[in-house]
Amino acid sequence: MIKEKSKPKKAEDLKIINHIGTLYITFDGTDIWRIDRVACGILRMCDGKKTVKEIIRGVAEKAGLEPRDVKKIVLEILEELKKKKFIVFKEKA
Repeated sequence: MIKEKSKPKKAEDLKIINHIGTLYITFDGTDIWRIDRVACGILRMCDGKKTVKEIIRGVAEKAGLEPRDVKKIVLEILEELKKKKFIVFKEKA
């Protein structure tokens, strides 16, 4: 379970590629995954400084919604990114 005080960070060697308007991510160019714009936006917010709560708030602001309205989907996306090892989590100090 992801804690709201955790600070996700994009994997150091993960690269985001924008190819003719389609977004992909890769570690080494061998395996390439297509990623949608929402997930990519969340991934880009994973800088190791923002907490999960701050990311949820940021997504909500961009969408013109309340944080409670986007929390579930943001957490699901973060779980998937974590499972694929695209992000790592740091606990709040």
